Amino acid sequence: MAKQDIFIDTKQIERLAIELKGFEAEVAAATVSALNRTIDYTVTQVGRIVTKEYAVKTSEVKASFKGGIKRPSAKSLEASIVSTGYLLSLAHFPHSPSAPSKRKYKVKATIKRAGGRKVINTDPKPFVAGTGASSADKVQFNVFKRIGKTRLPITVLRTLSIPQMITNEQVAETIQKAANEKMAERLEHEITRQILNIGKAIK
Repeated sequence: MAKQDIFIDTKQIERLAIELKGFEAEVAAATVSALNRTIDYTVTQVGRIVTKEYAVKTSEVKASFKGGIKRPSAKSLEASIVSTGYLLSLAHFPHSPSAPSKRKYKVKATIKRAGGRKVINTDPKPFVAGTGASSADKVQFNVFKRIGKTRLPITVLRTLSIPQMITNEQVAETIQKAANEKMAERLEHEITRQILNIGKAIK
């Protein structure tokens, strides 16, 4: 199973801790709040950025973070987002034909949106067949190929995983930039709020 961490830059936090020495509790509280807001924002942005590049569903991208979000606390300001997932079958992407056909056809699929629908070339040739799923909420059809020259066995064709999409160089840079900008914005806001609260308490 592939996995990839998204790390948030903490240099600004370290600088504030030095500059606001004596207000460690307030800095910690501001940091926890800022990190939590940044985590939520980043997960949303990953869904938007990845699906803009790849023809997958936002829900599938967000689901890859299930169990992989570590939130900070006053005792530990460490936070991380981990995406995990297996290689996706072509059923997760727009493909044609969408169901078995008796006519001659070439299997086509859209993986990257910019590339459009492309012919899937494998040896032996790929084909669309039923999965045997009885429930309507499960994949009814998928793209397969034979392992040898005989009719059976067959195997499902798979492509990228969600973590691989996230770590595509261009995608990863966009996500990292969005996360760090949001962290800087939220940290400034939360620190200001904490300082104002201190001022009110003194009065």
